[in-house]
Amino acid sequence: MMQNKRLFGYLSLVCLLLSPVSAKEIRVSPGALSQWSFYGGGFVAVDAQQQHTVLAETPGSKGVMLVSPASYDGDLVVSYKIRPLTPESVLVAMLSVSDRGADATLHLPEDYDGNMGYLTTDTDNYFVAFHNAAHNASPFIRRYSEATVGREQLVLAESNSMTTEWHTVEVGKQNGRLWLKVDGAIIIEASDPAALEAGRFIFRMRGTSERIGVCLIKDLRIDLVD
Repeated sequence: MMQNKRLFGYLSLVCLLLSPVSAKEIRVSPGALSQWSFYGGGFVAVDAQQQHTVLAETPGSKGVMLVSPASYDGDLVVSYKIRPLTPESVLVAMLSVSDRGADATLHLPEDYDGNMGYLTTDTDNYFVAFHNAAHNASPFIRRYSEATVGREQLVLAESNSMTTEWHTVEVGKQNGRLWLKVDGAIIIEASDPAALEAGRFIFRMRGTSERIGVCLIKDLRIDLVD
């Protein structure tokens, strides 16, 4: 009996040591998401009945963005459901966004209109774009930083197959690995040995010169990996 107890204790210790890395889970309701800092020509609203957040451009927009109120340090995995309502609604998730050369801080100008140029020259970030066939592109991951000027592209997918239905999306950064998963399948992944650490998470959307972008977002979850 004593030997069995010792064996049980040993196996319990092994299981504890081999258990998954713990993570802090943050669930963001549609109402809470609508309170994130909004930039660009458009609007954000909540459909309380359907329980999703509406993100939309207005004509002449240079892109719209929702910026997380908190800065997340280290690795994280962000998952959510999203539905682009027009084929032209190009979707972007941005990880580890901070002022260029800064550590975690992000100070976007009060009059920032959502233009892409500022993001590429004045901030450090991982830029994950998808549903972007309207821009003659396929999904990609880029790193914008002083160290990667001129070689921002980390990975580019061969094709773009996302539709205007609801999709489950996951983007993550862990141990130097970055990835985009759509409906349970990894679409693209890349590695960055000198990964960016802290920063904000941003939803970005842009249509085309002819048609605006509109999307719905729900079930947002942020896992902070220890």
